[in-house]
Amino acid sequence: MRYKSRREPPGQIAFNATPLFDMMFTLTIFFMLVCRLSSAEQVRMELPKPAESQAEIATLPDRVIINCRLGRDPQTAKYSIGPNAPQPLNAIAERLVRLKRRSPNLEAVVLADKRLHYSHVRAAMRVVAESGIKVLNVVAHVGEVE
Repeated sequence: MRYKSRREPPGQIAFNATPLFDMMFTLTIFFMLVCRLSSAEQVRMELPKPAESQAEIATLPDRVIINCRLGRDPQTAKYSIGPNAPQPLNAIAERLVRLKRRSPNLEAVVLADKRLHYSHVRAAMRVVAESGIKVLNVVAHVGEVE
């Protein structure tokens, strides 16, 4: 006796989008109601303009950072104020003088690459001193020797 095998097609899997549409419509109605309520809470008002304001004027930072980096060859150095592009030392000196005029209590921090010769760091320190800045900090990384 031979049994005939009947192959039934496998059950089909279908995407049921009904819960998706239910959620979409529920959220749409919720946001429409919230938008109407929040716009009703906003009241039109005229704010006073005081003759003598107590607000403080934003000031420049009281600290400037001068980066001394190694140039293309070990005998040259690149100088920059903060993350700005490298500039010659005379341009940095002029900028320091302008910053010192705006902020009399300006302090300077010199960050130098450890591979840089000290004479280049000394040149940056001299520029800071000549600009009239009285507080100078030199940052050195103390760590393991490679």
